[in-house]
Amino acid sequence: MSVEYMGEKVFFEETKAAGQVWILRGAHKNIHAVETDDGYSLPVWSSREKALAFLKNARLIGQKYEPEAVPLEVFTQAWLSDQRMAIAELQLNPDGKTSRVLVVTREEFLGGQT
Repeated sequence: MSVEYMGEKVFFEETKAAGQVWILRGAHKNIHAVETDDGYSLPVWSSREKALAFLKNARLIGQKYEPEAVPLEVFTQAWLSDQRMAIAELQLNPDGKTSRVLVVTREEFLGGQT
């Protein structure tokens, strides 16, 4: 098994057990995401602690962000199906230390939650 597969498997187990994912929300209620050609790449974490570690290690410019939990059912059924949000892919548990990150498409994320 590859390291990427194990990381993905652990992420899905942790989010299913917790029933939520964590995102970063800004002071103006915006969400930290990276624009891509196909929409947005949204960093998501399986725990508040991992999101906080990212904030400690990443050098985000501008406003401050805080971790916020999103119930998994809301995330998968509302956020990922909302065309206005244009979430094309998800970055699983980025650490903010390296440029390497495990990325899955929206469809792969939904498949991993079943």
